[in-house]
Amino acid sequence: MTSRPIWEYPTRTVAASLLRDVLARRTCPCCVTDDLLAPNDEASEHDARRYTEERKALTCRSCGWWCAYREAYESSCGTKPDWAIHVVIATGTALQTYGEFPDRQTLMVLQSEIEQHMMGVGTSSAWAAMEDATAAILRSFGFDVRVTARTKDGGVDIILDHSSNGPVFVQVKHSRNKVDVRVFRELVGTMVLGGVHKGLLVTSSTFTEGAHALKDTADLRGLPVELVDGERFLSALKLSTRLQAPTLAEVFAVAAPLITLTQEEIQI
Repeated sequence: MTSRPIWEYPTRTVAASLLRDVLARRTCPCCVTDDLLAPNDEASEHDARRYTEERKALTCRSCGWWCAYREAYESSCGTKPDWAIHVVIATGTALQTYGEFPDRQTLMVLQSEIEQHMMGVGTSSAWAAMEDATAAILRSFGFDVRVTARTKDGGVDIILDHSSNGPVFVQVKHSRNKVDVRVFRELVGTMVLGGVHKGLLVTSSTFTEGAHALKDTADLRGLPVELVDGERFLSALKLSTRLQAPTLAEVFAVAAPLITLTQEEIQI
């Protein structure tokens, strides 16, 4: 069985009835004031003849509880004329807040540098903040993490304790340069020497094609390494720290809807 990706916010709300109520009333299930869950972002696709899909991310501005859902009507799947398959898939959870995150000003500098790194430009003054933020994000995902020394870390910045995979070595690269095969080999070599069978490679920029190809090879050899580029990192950072209301793409990047609330054939 494939384990849950490491770089993904866990779905903590498993009660379909609660999610149905949230979507029907658009109110927060946590706040006593029953705050309205306002959509931060939404998107839709439409084909008048056969298909309609709507995606929304809702967030409580008081406590941070969020819900994301996808609702689709697929007329081509119906077994009768003028009927369609109606599907609603959702997820939701209360955001956790941790004191280990750098201060807001430092986070804004880090965010700015990452946005530049994704374009291959900029400076890298916030490298320590990126390591600290990575550790805090992983804690918000529900993992126990240990941060290694800043120097002579052997290519490992964080050691993550995973319930099913055992220890996971995490390497963080805050640079405008693309992460190449050399960096990937360094991490895999450290994993082999340490007897660790899973890794996580996080960068503020992107990965070369060679690094992606080497990842596929390592997966086949039983040494999987999950890759997190600057875009995925920022998605998790914004969601975990609540620097600003998360966009639909950011929520779906690390917390895609998983719980089927409705699956029925209806007349349209």
